[in-house]
Amino acid sequence: MSRQPSKAPSPPTDGQVCTLFAVDIAGFTGPDRDDDIRLHLHEELYEVLERGFDTSSIPWASCFHEDRGDGALVVVPPGIACKGVIDPLPERLRGLIRRHNHVARDAAAIQLRAAAHIGLVDHDGNGFVGSDINLLFRMLQARPVKRAIADSGAEFALIVSDYVYRNVVRRYPSLVDPGAFESVRLQLKSTNARAWTYIPGHTPART
Repeated sequence: MSRQPSKAPSPPTDGQVCTLFAVDIAGFTGPDRDDDIRLHLHEELYEVLERGFDTSSIPWASCFHEDRGDGALVVVPPGIACKGVIDPLPERLRGLIRRHNHVARDAAAIQLRAAAHIGLVDHDGNGFVGSDINLLFRMLQARPVKRAIADSGAEFALIVSDYVYRNVVRRYPSLVDPGAFESVRLQLKSTNARAWTYIPGHTPART
């Protein structure tokens, strides 16, 4: 008797609270990159994400993800703890990117921006929607995190919402020193909110 193929799990919807993570390759469409390089970077991005999540106690196969061309949206199911996106995921991704950059030509080097938030999601059969998804991508495209990774030359930069900082970073300081995060103000489209940038291996400037 043949076994029926297992049914793929349904994505979280109806306002379920999930950990949200988005990434974007800096300078993906730059003039020094042709389509062969972009294709390679796109493939490498997913290899890095899969290995990074799997080694951070966040099984990649359990997550839901949507391609965004030069990046991706990852929705972590409600049953998986959110602390992994603060530690060890940033260091895992940073290490994997550093290894890639060590053997890649300059035009194929990766600088990865990431954003993390916790919020409600809905899914309409085509993709994830909701105000918290909007906030996530506005953080990812915000000037402070773009400036942080450009000025530092780092392989990886993370921006987290004020909610994540207050409820994860500050409550679990053994994960990452809360002082390693720098407070920034988001002013993009209709969004005016506080967020926090973090670059593993870098100490933020203090005023």
